[in-house]
Amino acid sequence: MRRAVHRRTLLRAAALAPLAGLAAGCGELGQAVGLGDFVRVAVTWSAAELAAFARVLDRRGPADYELIPLGDDISAALGARTSGRPDIVAVPQVGHVATNLDHLAPLPDGVWNAKYERIVPDARLQPYTLPFKLANVSVVWYRRDLGITPPTTWDGWLDLNERIIDDGMAPLALGGADGWMLAQFFANVLLRTYPETYDAFLGEHEANLWDSREVRTAFEMVATMWGRAGTLAGGAGKALVQQFPDAVLEMCRYGRAAMVPAPDFAESVIRRFAPDPGEFDTFTFPAGTRGTQPLVVSSDVLVLTRPASGPAQDLIRYLATRAAPVPWIRDTGGFIAANPDTDPANYSPTLRKLAQALRDNEIRFGLADQLGRPGGIEGLQRVLQNLLRVVAEGTAPADAARTACLAMVDAEHRTGS
Repeated sequence: MRRAVHRRTLLRAAALAPLAGLAAGCGELGQAVGLGDFVRVAVTWSAAELAAFARVLDRRGPADYELIPLGDDISAALGARTSGRPDIVAVPQVGHVATNLDHLAPLPDGVWNAKYERIVPDARLQPYTLPFKLANVSVVWYRRDLGITPPTTWDGWLDLNERIIDDGMAPLALGGADGWMLAQFFANVLLRTYPETYDAFLGEHEANLWDSREVRTAFEMVATMWGRAGTLAGGAGKALVQQFPDAVLEMCRYGRAAMVPAPDFAESVIRRFAPDPGEFDTFTFPAGTRGTQPLVVSSDVLVLTRPASGPAQDLIRYLATRAAPVPWIRDTGGFIAANPDTDPANYSPTLRKLAQALRDNEIRFGLADQLGRPGGIEGLQRVLQNLLRVVAEGTAPADAARTACLAMVDAEHRTGS
């Protein structure tokens, strides 16, 4: 039988393969095989975010870099040993750093900032890891024109959804094809309802945590909201096939949803496509219990592959400066600098509020960042896609939650974690 080859796999192979056979001049050949002063930078970003990062690099001076967009296959760049391997890799999960230390070079002197310790608390990783982009994931965007009073509790959010449905509109848009959106939703529910249980996942944990009362309740809370008829714009069928930007557009361009639970970087979509970007605001993902609960975050960190060239180290030094991300912040939006010294005046009022919330509250990384494969597409993301599907078909939330728990126990064993 012939094995299917995905386009993403081909792109990864092409990006990392040595191009020594290229008939070109010395400069182009040096660029192709990673020689001379040319720096190859592998990233997960695409489209507007990729263009925004290119502007960040362009601000430094003449183009002496090549951007390699690898998407979900970014981890392949860390262990590459070809002559055209990346010199710098933007990693969306700190866990990838821990499993690839042998392939990484230490950061140059003076780059690490003690203020980064709350993002990378593991002392083993700090010499190799430069936090660059921080994302506030505990965010719900909403339309100002609907007169919404932001809820502060889960029950208050359920009540708000009922009022919006009664007014003839869908409360929420979801990008279920991007399973990470569903995983972030669940992470917020669990962390902001049962923070002690959430923290138990971050240490040495056993698969039976997935079948605990607290986790079952969190799954049931999610199933109750998603399964209510009329809640999702276009229904569950549409939610399962649309991606993150499409979900944001349902709210900000087409007006078919009142809210979208999405990280701060949804701002870049709103600024680009909304008729009036100022007509949208955010509230903090409501807590299931009273009191102040931690916020869910994600972060893109930069690492140097071994051996690190002088030009690559110089580029890392530049990207560590507080002014480096300003073009992305100012021109595209949807970017919170991990460097706490970046001037907040560069942010829009909404992003300034979200950035301040990260400084004022405890933070926790999402489960995919912490758990690896069980928290990713092979585990939690797929389980939540199935949960959304079955509750839309009429399965009771409690039954869907029990099934999800058992599926996660199986995923934990199956992925070898």
